[in-house]
Amino acid sequence: MADGDTPPVGRAWGYVGVGCLTFAAGFFGGGMIGVFIGWIVGMIQGCKPPEGTFPICNIHPYWLTGMVLGAILLPTMTIWRLRSSDRQSK
Repeated sequence: MADGDTPPVGRAWGYVGVGCLTFAAGFFGGGMIGVFIGWIVGMIQGCKPPEGTFPICNIHPYWLTGMVLGAILLPTMTIWRLRSSDRQSK
């Protein structure tokens, strides 16, 4: 590993903070996007959800998939962009 690849200790904690904040945002945002995609799929399929429930058929697969993907992708992309901008500023 090259000397320029490891962040200073103070900067590493900044990455942890950014990762934690974007994890929460990605978790909830990805879940909402997953529910929206599930709603669109249900509309296309003509699905009728039971009365008194959430107005989407098969919400859980879309909801959970969106939450997991959002919780992984948003922090990964944010830290990747942050580290690449740090390398370019040197």
